Amino acid sequence: MLSLMLAASQAAPAPKPAETPDVVVVANRMGAALKRCLERNCPPEEEVEAAMEAGAESFAAGRYEEAKKTLRLAISRNAKYAKVIPTKISDLYATYADVAEHEGDETAFIDSTRNSVTVLRRALGEGHPAAIRVSARIGDMWAKLGQPQRADGAYQREAERAARFGRRDLAGMLSFRRAWLALAARDKPHARKLSVQLEREYGREPVFAPALAILKARLALGDGKDDGTAAFIAAIRQAGMADPLLMREPPYPEFDPAPMVFGSSRDIIWADIGFWIQPDGTTAGIEVLRPAEDGAWARRLFKQIAGRRYSPVEGAEAGSMGVYRVERYTLRPAYKADIGTRIRQRVGPVSLHQVDITKLAAHTEGSATP
Repeated sequence: MLSLMLAASQAAPAPKPAETPDVVVVANRMGAALKRCLERNCPPEEEVEAAMEAGAESFAAGRYEEAKKTLRLAISRNAKYAKVIPTKISDLYATYADVAEHEGDETAFIDSTRNSVTVLRRALGEGHPAAIRVSARIGDMWAKLGQPQRADGAYQREAERAARFGRRDLAGMLSFRRAWLALAARDKPHARKLSVQLEREYGREPVFAPALAILKARLALGDGKDDGTAAFIAAIRQAGMADPLLMREPPYPEFDPAPMVFGSSRDIIWADIGFWIQPDGTTAGIEVLRPAEDGAWARRLFKQIAGRRYSPVEGAEAGSMGVYRVERYTLRPAYKADIGTRIRQRVGPVSLHQVDITKLAAHTEGSATP
């Protein structure tokens, strides 16, 4: 949801001359619009929309605490309208969850993600397609928290729920997520097992044929090798996917928190990195667009991005640069309560968090992951 709000409020920047220093001016346009909305006592639906846009604006500028506060206050004022505007309230919770996850508030991330699902279930009913569809957020949440087994269990439970309500299409979507999760976790044996189950369950249904073909081709793609690449690309093309699909990537670097002065006012550092996905699926033109610090730490991510292989960019004209993408990276410790106190502080291991703020500019849910 946050990715969608960001993409709607800012276009992907064009590459800049290499030696031209960047001057970034951040305005509070959406924040001012929210203030005007509150002053005239605007309707709840309008306020929620304005709050999400203001929160996304603050997040894009690196003001994570401000974004959290804006969204948290909007929830406190409008949660009572969940039965009247359930989709908007669900989206509000989901946007708050995204910001909280980057900012390091894992408790708020978990609670708000669950609330975003619960709102639709209570208002629309557990069997409503929208309520089932957003239930994937629970599995996505555990995956982001680095708990693939809990994510797999969540996808499985929701797939079974969808099947009980006769929604085989959504049950299949959730089941396919399990397979892609296993691939992301580099657990190919589990992914192969799920692929067999999916073939047995959905192999005769035309709607699932493209996803099955891509999954089987992806399983045939050797890690770090080119064998199977042609079949994988052919499956993607046959499925009619226009957006480049990440085929493989090297691991991210580890970061030592010692020189980063965590625990002070600099307990969160972030950067926006832009790069081209070229027509042949390789990356180029990697640059730090807008760091909150000096950006040196973010340049350590260049090797990982340079090593990615995407599917070829469909429809790219001769001489085309391909597709430009901007990704936000946040490096921070999570909140924890030390022994003997209930005061939460940023302690423990440092973790890297990424969100693609351009991927959802042209579409919402139909992308690389079935």
